[in-house]
Amino acid sequence: MSKNKKILMVMPVMKGGGAERVASLLLNEFSRNGYNCEFLLTSSDKNDVINRDLNPDISITSVYERNKKKSLLFKASEIFSSLLCKPFEILKLGVPACFAKLSFVSQYHNEIKNLKEKLSSEPDTVVISFLQPSVPMTLIAAKNLPNRVVVSERADPYRLVKKRYGYKFIKKYYQRAGAVVFQTNDAKAAYPDNVSSKGTVIFNPINDKLPEPYHGEREKYVTTFCRISRQKNLLVLVQAFAEFHKEFSDYRLKIIGEPQNDDDRAHLAEAKELAEKLLITDFIDFMPFSSEVHNLIIHDALYVNSSDYEGMSNAMLEAMAIGMPVVCTDCPIGGANSVIENNQNGILTEVGNAEELCRAMKKIAGDKAFADNLSRNAAQIRYNLSLENTAKKWMELL
Repeated sequence: MSKNKKILMVMPVMKGGGAERVASLLLNEFSRNGYNCEFLLTSSDKNDVINRDLNPDISITSVYERNKKKSLLFKASEIFSSLLCKPFEILKLGVPACFAKLSFVSQYHNEIKNLKEKLSSEPDTVVISFLQPSVPMTLIAAKNLPNRVVVSERADPYRLVKKRYGYKFIKKYYQRAGAVVFQTNDAKAAYPDNVSSKGTVIFNPINDKLPEPYHGEREKYVTTFCRISRQKNLLVLVQAFAEFHKEFSDYRLKIIGEPQNDDDRAHLAEAKELAEKLLITDFIDFMPFSSEVHNLIIHDALYVNSSDYEGMSNAMLEAMAIGMPVVCTDCPIGGANSVIENNQNGILTEVGNAEELCRAMKKIAGDKAFADNLSRNAAQIRYNLSLENTAKKWMELL
């Protein structure tokens, strides 16, 4: 790909989530290598941007229309298509691709129209799109246009393929992509053959601005940092810490992060209620996200990820890269077990198993030599998954 070409990164929002951080880091590196780069939002406008990672010289635009004005025809289509899809969803059957597309286009008509106009005016622009609804929106908008489109869904695609815009919709419309990037081989296996055959597995990059790994004496904190959401399963972490605290009573738990919607806030409230019920509220620090989070946690005893599912957890990778002993659930889609060699550079535990999570935490807290070995081995990941090396794989693909 010639460096005088433009790269357009298309995402729903920019609010500091893991996929947005990866997209921003990659775009920064493309820009550093001389490419003309732009970040485009499909489900929010610039007033909603939390810009923690994107270089300020990269422009941000939006095709989102907050106050959508749809014609009566599209309003009728939206209602009609929803009614067509509902029986299949109720019976847990795959929604036919044509019905799903009608539903999608009627829902996002204005954004698709705006995106198509932008791509039509920039025929040489290469497009990278992460996440729904941006991925199908981009593929539909780019129909019959010369733009090369590379897509990458994140998180757990096995959950995605069961939804309205799932397997049948993906099989028919994702084949328009020029290439597909998967986070793990497990993620690749979830997609139809006509999509996975275009696929390349590229792990998430490690932020090159992280502090150097720390291998000294550690403070007695069990720590997690994440975007607070139900998938992180803070309840199992609180349960595990409550049992852990009975033996290691001088340790505290740090939960660093912020919820973004009502369900996230409800999950956080449930975690606090459980802590109160288990009489450990006084030993837990609920802290807001900080841009200095890595400096705040680098001396802590261990990092724990209790997620039910993840794509490739950036927090897990960053904790390893700064030398923290790491415990992570062996959750779909295999991001943790792709990089963690159990008991060598981290510990893997069963999803939802608070007892096993507790045992892993005790093993690290109770054996300094073992914890130090995990720390040293974990830090090697910052070189294996450096931003420079990962971006190079993307640029070769583009």
